[in-house]
Parts: sequence; structure tokens; C-alpha cells
Amino acid sequence: MRTYPEILFELLRNRIIAILRVRDAETAERGVHALADGGIRSIEIAMNTPGSLDVISRMSGRRGLLIGAGTVLDEMTCRLAILNGAEYIVTPSLNEGVIRCAGRYQKPVVCGCMTPTEMLRAAELGVNMIKLFPASEFSPASIRAFKGPLPQLLMGPTGGVNLRNLREWSRNGADFFGISGEFSALADAGAFQRLTRTAAEYVKEAGRGGE
Repeated sequence: MRTYPEILFELLRNRIIAILRVRDAETAERGVHALADGGIRSIEIAMNTPGSLDVISRMSGRRGLLIGAGTVLDEMTCRLAILNGAEYIVTPSLNEGVIRCAGRYQKPVVCGCMTPTEMLRAAELGVNMIKLFPASEFSPASIRAFKGPLPQLLMGPTGGVNLRNLREWSRNGADFFGISGEFSALADAGAFQRLTRTAAEYVKEAGRGGE
């Protein structure tokens, strides 16, 4: 079992957290394999995917992968996800019960925030990674603006990040990226080979950083 620091280190080293919010468990599992074949190592299974706990249970512990639970809205869901093998928890909002539950089991939380007040409160509760969500409501320069008064926080955009703007987010200080819509749409369409190719493009682009 990986420790909290090991999981956090891997999440930040991988940089991309792929999000699968799809129609059923089989699609999610095939999506995990396709993303892994493209080089993505951190994959979040959204809890509003049917059969999400079964997918997490079957996929967690796979060599080289970090499987997390996303769209975690309450403490009970957080606990169930962790007991089924989730190595990190992702929330769309600041939920103190979820954060405390994850801390109790020593699992990192990627916490959705929109304001400096939320970001600072999340940090005070022990959150290490702040998810700017929905990033489509912000420009890439917003990361630099938030980090002006809060340079100690690790921040990354989710929602609206794509191959055209990923490098711009990186130039402005993004520490990681949550990618959802494109990956989930390809999986739901059954386009798993294309999903693998697209994943590889994202890995390559993220590796270029702020060039």
C-alpha cells in the first residue's frame, strides 16, 4: 500500500489526472486500459458512473496506475471509495466532511475551489492539491493571479483544459491538469484506440511544460 506522500508525489509527477465519467462499468474499465496504454497513470473514476465502486476495486493496485474516486460529494461516498481501493479523492467543491474522511484514511484530496477564500480554507483543512473548477470560467492567467497571494498552494485546472490551451495553463503555473470531457466522450463512443492516441498527445504536451 502506497503512503500519502508517495501518492501525492506520483500525482504531481504524472501531472495529468484523467477523469472517466461514462455510461457503465465496462466502458470505464476499457477506458482505464486505453488511457494507460497512452501513458496516463493517474485516472479518476467519477462516482456518478454506474458501477464505479466495482471499477475502482478491480483497477486499484494495478502496477504503475493511481486510481482515484471523483465527484465525491459526501463522507459516506468518500469512505466507500477508499474501502474499495481509491488512492485519492477528488471533489467538485469544498466539503469539510469529505476532506476529514480522506485525512482519516491518509488519502490525498484534490479539492474543487473557485475563490481564494475556498482555497485557503481547503489548505487549512489539509488539502494539498487545489482544483480550479470549472476552469472554463477562468483564463490560464488566473492561476498566476491566484498564486500571487497564495504561492504556497499547488493548483491545477479542471474543466475546459484541452490540447490547444494546456501549455498556456502550464506557463502560468499550473501544477497539474484534470482532463474530463474529451476522454469520457471517446470512451462512451467506443473509440478506445483513438482514446489511447489522444492520451499520448496529452502526455507529450504536458511534458513540454512552459516551453
